[in-house]
Amino acid sequence: MAKTDSQRLKMICGKVAQRCLGMRMRNAARVVGNFYDRHLKPTGLKATQFTLLNAICLNPSFSIGRLADFLQIDRTTLNRNLKPLERKGLIQSVPGRDPRTRTLNLTAAGTQTLKQALPLWLEAQSAVVDLLEKRVEGFADDLRALEKLVT
Repeated sequence: MAKTDSQRLKMICGKVAQRCLGMRMRNAARVVGNFYDRHLKPTGLKATQFTLLNAICLNPSFSIGRLADFLQIDRTTLNRNLKPLERKGLIQSVPGRDPRTRTLNLTAAGTQTLKQALPLWLEAQSAVVDLLEKRVEGFADDLRALEKLVT
């Protein structure tokens, strides 16, 4: 019996679901992100928020645009992710030298939350590294090479 277009489409979609590296990478990112989220839960931070606090700590007074470039995310996503941190009083946004820009800094509460989160992050990081260490180093190199192909 000949396969219908619908059956062929389902077969192709099944192969995509089994083999697509893009889908696997997004799933892997969710799994790892959820692992870090569980470790960071006592601080009230998600892994993405921890990353933002860490980046702001490293780059005080970065504009939102520079921080977006540094983190390689678009400004809209960054702004959306910064709002909860600002509402919690963990970061402050002030006008930059150019009044059209805003710069970001940690507040005292943000610094304290980051200090509380660092040991929890280290636990998560150690567990992930212990499990994936041999694969991660080569994989990170491969990702950098892939990134060069798309930039």
